[in-house]
Amino acid sequence: MLEKLKNDLFGASQEHKFKVGEIVMYGAWELKPECVDRIHKYGVLLGISDGIVDRRTIKIAEILPFGEIKSIKISLILVKKSDLED
Repeated sequence: MLEKLKNDLFGASQEHKFKVGEIVMYGAWELKPECVDRIHKYGVLLGISDGIVDRRTIKIAEILPFGEIKSIKISLILVKKSDLED
């Protein structure tokens, strides 16, 4: 019988996959006059913390997107390791 993995926080099982300072990617929307496209954006992971969304505690990633001066915070579940080559 399979045992269910129990996490205290949503996204906690993903935290071990990332290190502060590494390049990550996340999905975003690009608004164009004729359509809306789903794109991948890239940035540097600044940290992982706990946050509350809709009365539920989740893991939050703080990312500094490339070309930006202000960091963003999104759910860690939405973050993936970068597929960029050196």
